[in-house]
Amino acid sequence: MKCAILAVAAVAAVANATSLKVVNKCSESVMLFSQSSYGTIDNNVNVAKGATRDMHISSNWDGAINVGTGCNGANCQTGGPTWDGQTPFSRAEFNFWAVPGKVTYDISLIYGYNVGMEISAGDASCDKYACHITSGCPISGPGGSCFSPCCSTKAACAGGALPAGGGGCVNNAGPGPHSPFYYNTCPNAYAFPDNDGAAGYKPADNVDFTCGNTDITLTLCPGTTSHIPK
Repeated sequence: MKCAILAVAAVAAVANATSLKVVNKCSESVMLFSQSSYGTIDNNVNVAKGATRDMHISSNWDGAINVGTGCNGANCQTGGPTWDGQTPFSRAEFNFWAVPGKVTYDISLIYGYNVGMEISAGDASCDKYACHITSGCPISGPGGSCFSPCCSTKAACAGGALPAGGGGCVNNAGPGPHSPFYYNTCPNAYAFPDNDGAAGYKPADNVDFTCGNTDITLTLCPGTTSHIPK
């Protein structure tokens, strides 16, 4: 009986191993630029069209992945390793550190949009967030991208996603000039910093989820958008 119990425990551990895989369903290769607050992850990763890449995260990783397209090294048509205001990118954020054995995740459009994203877990009961924008960008960027909702114009984005001194998204927290397009189009993605209802800002959407299964997949260009109420 003891052996059987150990075997079951081993299977459960394998089933809920901490991992982050990226599946590229886009029509081109992409570059993944990671940013970390804690723990480790692969960085400057090229993922070919149709390929899947294990990001080799540590079990306590806390950070984000920015996606670049049309890249020559760190120079990309859209996206890049850091926000320069000229090359918008979609951003996936993960925190495996705050609650051991769990992960909190979200899709952020605060820096703009360049590729669709879907975040899913090994446990189907965890919210599966997805955002895919096909048209209607308030301010169109290079390569079919969309500029940040916090910027009223392309020029206003030049200094970064959140213009100096606030200016775009209210107090660098509330909605920006073009946030309504984003939260109406992708209600499960951040359209402004406190889109989750912090500090009383509205709408308070379902934009972050904490899942007890840490086997996570980030799919790029999923071709679908989720509409999960809060």
